[in-house]
Amino acid sequence: MKKILLDIHIYLSLFCAGYLVIYGLSSIAFNHDIRSSATQVEWQRQIAVPEAASDQALAEALRDALDLSGWVPSWRLRREEPHILVCAVNRPGKSYRLRLDQNSGKVQVTETREGLWGIVKGLHGLRELPNSPWGASWGLYTEISVWALIFAVLSGFYFWWLRPAARLPGWWLLLAGSGGSILFILYIIW
Repeated sequence: MKKILLDIHIYLSLFCAGYLVIYGLSSIAFNHDIRSSATQVEWQRQIAVPEAASDQALAEALRDALDLSGWVPSWRLRREEPHILVCAVNRPGKSYRLRLDQNSGKVQVTETREGLWGIVKGLHGLRELPNSPWGASWGLYTEISVWALIFAVLSGFYFWWLRPAARLPGWWLLLAGSGGSILFILYIIW
């Protein structure tokens, strides 16, 4: 049983190592406000204007017609004129500003590429990405990684407990790490 648990502990941890590295790097990038230099590209496309019941639905249909993936935030949706819709599509590492002329079907796109750090920060906690074939697989990888981390911690306690010589230093490290975290949370609460 010990060998089976150790093998699962090792190989599941190796499988999820990439996710944990990205999660750690994105946390550092958020905490230290690390950004890549952004570049912009402008392009145009002619489309058949889709029918939609609301501006939000039209913006999402526009995203799909341009074969873009990402979210269409409602707070970045507006009308410049009755026939001009302006919206945004956001995804990890890129954002798009779309300006649709409903009379002509002409779409002006400003694509902002946010570089590697934009991608890493965008993957932090990502569960799904609308209109993307791989978006759901990243959410599945996230789910597996979270459960694998819980398993690694619990099995790590088990393996630690099986080594009597390592118990005392282990208690000190557990007290310093977990105890310090709990004390910090209590300090913030009060």
